[in-house]
Amino acid sequence: MSRENVEIVRATWAAYALGDYEASLGAYAENTVWDDTRYRPDGAVHVGHDALVDVARTWRGTWEHYDLEAEQVLDAGGDRVAVVLRETGKGKGGRVALTNHWGIVVTVRDGKIAHTMVYRTPKEALEAVGLTEQ
Repeated sequence: MSRENVEIVRATWAAYALGDYEASLGAYAENTVWDDTRYRPDGAVHVGHDALVDVARTWRGTWEHYDLEAEQVLDAGGDRVAVVLRETGKGKGGRVALTNHWGIVVTVRDGKIAHTMVYRTPKEALEAVGLTEQ
């Protein structure tokens, strides 16, 4: 099952990166949890598709140009997958450029993404599941 979970997560982030938000959202369970309390000072626990869409729309809405790439998608054992993400962007109305690496740990249940914990750094995400940076 781990290989299948890795492929589900890889395909989800590839679809998101290409702007296929419908396909990306379809990989998430209806009651999915996106927890960014370890990532942002104003982070929260967001539950369900509508909350997930709001989080993504709010973040993407701040950028004139934005790209996101899953650099690593790793089997973390059992139903968990660790992902190292790289985002680049240019803020709206300004010249603020961003390049950021961060990490998530995703739990897949019954072929759907059930839970995502967001971490400030890839190292934190990998350590949370007993892996090290590669």
